Amino acid sequence: MKNIKKIIAVILAAIIIAVTFVACSSASDNNENKEENKSMTVGLLYDASQDASTTPIEAAKAFLDKKGVAYKEYTGTTVDEVSLAVDSAISDGVDAIFTPTDNTIMTAELTIYEKLADAGIPHFTGADSFALNGAFLGYGVDYANLGAETADMVYDILANSKEIASYPVKTFDNGTATINTDICEKLGYNFDDISKKYAPFCQAINEIKTADEFEDTNASNPAYALKSGVVGAENASKTFKVGICNYVDDASLNQIVSNLKLQLDTLGKENGVAFDILYDNCNADANVMNQIIANFETDKVDLMVGVATPVAMAMQSATEESQIPVVFAAVSDPVGTGLVSSLDAPGKNVTGSSDYLDTEAIFNLILAE
Repeated sequence: MKNIKKIIAVILAAIIIAVTFVACSSASDNNENKEENKSMTVGLLYDASQDASTTPIEAAKAFLDKKGVAYKEYTGTTVDEVSLAVDSAISDGVDAIFTPTDNTIMTAELTIYEKLADAGIPHFTGADSFALNGAFLGYGVDYANLGAETADMVYDILANSKEIASYPVKTFDNGTATINTDICEKLGYNFDDISKKYAPFCQAINEIKTADEFEDTNASNPAYALKSGVVGAENASKTFKVGICNYVDDASLNQIVSNLKLQLDTLGKENGVAFDILYDNCNADANVMNQIIANFETDKVDLMVGVATPVAMAMQSATEESQIPVVFAAVSDPVGTGLVSSLDAPGKNVTGSSDYLDTEAIFNLILAE
């Protein structure tokens, strides 16, 4: 009996030692990872007044705190302010810069990208249009597909009388990384090597070169143009009037509008209906935006499409009494901004498509550097 007790005691002691060793090893590994990350500083570049940036920036800070990575915030509301913020980031010696789907920074990208590349600082961003305009990498959704899917929602609401209050917000898989090969080379990276490194964190990796706008095979189609006009069936049994307001002349947002129009043209021809599109761009001017929306109301549109968060919020406010249906596109946080009650049951007269950014996923790329 005594021998049995001794054996049990030895076994228990061995188990305790083993568990303690594993726990200590795990803690040691975590501490080592944090020590490695402490040598890195990430710059968070955004416009603090942009509602679309609030949630991803907070998520970024929480993630970096958890990983023990230092970060500094840099903000600006104009191109000049953003340029000065980048100068500060370069002076501070940050190792990388992150920007979510922020339209202000997107507008400034062509002004800042050469500075960052010359300083050897990769700019990781929340949309492929940033990469087109000189950022090292854009990560997120397929905006062409988002535009087409938004058109499906518009068609359902108008032609099929779909109840907008219960029409779930459409969300999409993140995971497409678009790398600017010009900047990749300038930073001293090999595209094939960097693609292999990022592959475990991406669904797809595309390459692009710096340019002012996307080249697209659909560009010759009149329905694809960024302008007003009727699309769909020529001898339509019914014509719906749709007002589309774009927030800014941005490659990703323009892709949304063009593919939305193209899909409405296709759906209209297939089903014998037409869409009278009233298109305008407010160029990030709130006064112009409100006037465009007022014009839509005067023109008695059947539905409004707001491309980007500021436009969608202005449309929501303007249609509180009239309850004209509003379909948004490229809104990163529709619940947080108060556009909808929930993704599954939006409520009232607003629904749409979201380009929610998986912040943790893009930081996996940054920390893989």
